[in-house]
Parts: sequence; structure tokens; C-alpha cells
Amino acid sequence: MKKALTVFLAVAAALCTAAQTPHDIDMGIKQFDTQKVNSGREYYGDIPLRTTKVVIAGDNSMTDLLFKNAVEENWDISPFEFCSYEEFEQLRTDTSYYFLLRAGKMLRKDNPQYMESVCFLKGNSEAGTDMSRMPELIALPMFPENDDSDRIFTYLPAYMNIIQSYIQRISEGRIYPSRRGMVYPSPLDMSGTPVLLISEPDMACDPTPEDLGRMFSGKASITCQEDIDQALEEAAPETLVTLTVAAPAGSKGAMCYKMVIGADTYGLYYFKKHRLTPRKGPGLLRQDLRRISRMMARASAR
Repeated sequence: MKKALTVFLAVAAALCTAAQTPHDIDMGIKQFDTQKVNSGREYYGDIPLRTTKVVIAGDNSMTDLLFKNAVEENWDISPFEFCSYEEFEQLRTDTSYYFLLRAGKMLRKDNPQYMESVCFLKGNSEAGTDMSRMPELIALPMFPENDDSDRIFTYLPAYMNIIQSYIQRISEGRIYPSRRGMVYPSPLDMSGTPVLLISEPDMACDPTPEDLGRMFSGKASITCQEDIDQALEEAAPETLVTLTVAAPAGSKGAMCYKMVIGADTYGLYYFKKHRLTPRKGPGLLRQDLRRISRMMARASAR
């Protein structure tokens, strides 16, 4: 599923002055409130055979164009067709379709802040007046409302691979969609000793270089986003990179999403979230660093 980033980054450079206009969809997904099946394979085993409708705004915004490009370059788990949000409104009750879309205003019960996310949903006959009736297999956060950062664009090809790997695990009955928007990461399995590149804005704590060195046995460094972009572009072997998505500091009660992604595999190996408080700001907490270091140590010991 992983493809080269060359074309993708070229498009990003060409569109650097384009506007970013997320499509507004108010969502509050309720995973199987009235349904219960025994396994993902029973309900979702047909994903590779069904057409995935990829919903795009068609507004020529940078986000929309790069999202479309990432799908074209990386999507191969199922046939896909692009459609507009207007078509989506008409088709969302059709259970023969799955949908990949950007939800511009995704408001969950546990998060008072709007967060634009990439979602993979299944059509539901009861979704005509209530979009929350559509089963959500996975949603990955992109950026909070009114955020003008273009950081997420480099990660979009990885997002496509993560989503496809995840729904494949669901369709095979290995995992089941979470009711609370959680994402179950894949086991970290690398042939050598992984190294971790931590983007400086992803830190909510401030460990000393000595503390970080001891925690990760010298296999982690805090660096700039340009180095992480380069690692993703070059598929740096046995390299992990961080990504956090959160509302700004001071956004009381909002959620912070924290991820570790393989630069060469585009796999998702760590996914946690915490609620923002005066003591827990946006970014990786010290306990996240400890968990990630243990994960890397286990992988190195195999």
C-alpha cells in the first residue's frame, strides 16, 4: 500500500498558497448503539469487494487536493470512486457502499472541540436523517477547527496506509471497531533496532537530553519537522516518527491525540489520547515517552 511521496510532495509545494477549507459536517458517531454482531468479518468481510466512495469537496483547497492525491496514489484495498458531498448525502443510506471522507466538524461526546478527521464509514439504511447511525470503522484526526498548519499533509499517504491496514484487520475478524473512537495500533515488528524522531512541537514535557538518552538508550532525538518530513519522504529504514493533533494549549477539556508512525512502513504503532488540563498540555507526556520506550525495547529484544 505504501507508495513514494515524490509526486505528493510536489503537489504540496505547488499548492502552498491554496486555501484550506474543511467541509462542515456535524457528526457524533455512535458505534452500534442498536446493532451487535459477533465479529468484524461477519459485518465487514465484504470491504475488498465493495466500492469505496471517496468524498471530496471539489473546492480546490490544498487539503482537498492533497487528500484526493493521497487516495489516488495509495488506495488499493478496494475499488474506489470519487463523489461530492451532495452525492454522499444521497448515498449514505446505501449499505452496499463504504465511504472515506473528511469530516470538517467532528464533535464527539468526549471532546468539546471540533476536530477535522479522516473517517471510514459504512452506509446504513437508518442514516437518512441521522448520520451518526453510520458505523465508523476508523477515524484519524487531522487538525482542530480553524487550524492553519500544513503539517498533516506530509502524513496523508501514511494515513491512507493506516486506514487500509486497519479495515483489513477488521474485515478479517482480527479486531473490532471501537465504540469510543479508539484506534488499536499494530505491534511494532522491525528486524533491527528502531530509532525515534520526536518533533519538537509534539512535546508536552521537557526531559533533559540525559533523561531522554537513558529512557531510549540513545535511540531517540527531538528534532525539527523538516527532518521528520524527510524521513517520511525517504522511507528511512527502522525509523519511527511522532505526530500529535490537539487544540491549542488552554483549550480546556479538549482531547490531544498522540501517534507514532513508521517512516518506512507507514504503520501505526502507538495511539493514545488525553484530555487537556492545566497540568497536561498538548503533546507527548512523560508517561507516553515511557510507554514508547518500552515498546521499542520489546521490538529490539525480538
